[in-house]
Amino acid sequence: MSEIIGRIQVLWDGLAPRERILVGAAGAALALAVLVLGVILPIRGAVESAKQGAADAEQQLVQMQRMKREWDDLHTRLATVESRIQNGGEEQNLLTLLESLAVRAGVKPTSMEKRQSGESARYEETKVEVSLKNVTLQQAVNYLASIETASQPLSVKSLRIKRRIGAGGGGAAGTGGAADLIDVTFSVSGFKPLAA
Repeated sequence: MSEIIGRIQVLWDGLAPRERILVGAAGAALALAVLVLGVILPIRGAVESAKQGAADAEQQLVQMQRMKREWDDLHTRLATVESRIQNGGEEQNLLTLLESLAVRAGVKPTSMEKRQSGESARYEETKVEVSLKNVTLQQAVNYLASIETASQPLSVKSLRIKRRIGAGGGGAAGTGGAADLIDVTFSVSGFKPLAA
C-alpha cells in the first residue's frame, strides 16, 4: 500500500502547478460524485421509500380500522338477531303471520307460496314468496315495515317492484288523482333454532 502511495507522490511531484490544480479539481469532482452517487442518493431514496411505506401503512391502518368497525357492527347485529331467534318463544306459522300483517297493512296478497330454503347447522329457515298486485307504494311500504318490525325475527329478501303503466291516471296521491299502482314480489324468511 505504501508503494502505491509512493508512486502517487512521485507523479504528483512531477506535475506542474497548473496540472496539480486540474488534477486536484478532477479528484475533488470525482470524490464529490462518489459521495453523491454512492451515499447521498441511496440515503435519499431510502428515506423516500420509507416515507411512502409509512403512508401506505397508515392508509392500510385506516382501512383496517374501518373494516373492524364494520365487522363489530355486523357482529353486534348478528348477535341481536340470534338472540331474537333464540328467545322467540312460541312462534306463529309464517304464512298465518304474513296474512295477519297484510290485513293490518290493508293489502291482500295475490299469492303466498312456500319456497325451498337454505340450510344451516343452527337454524331452520322457512321461506315464503309473497306477491302483491295493484297496491299503492304506501301500502307496500306499510306491509314491508310491519314484516320488518314483527315480533318474530323475519327477513325480507329479493324485493322486486314493477310499476303498472297507466294504472293511476297520472295523478299523485295528494293532488286529487288516483295514486300510481305497483306490483311487488318479495321473499320473507323466518328462522327458529334447531333442537339441540
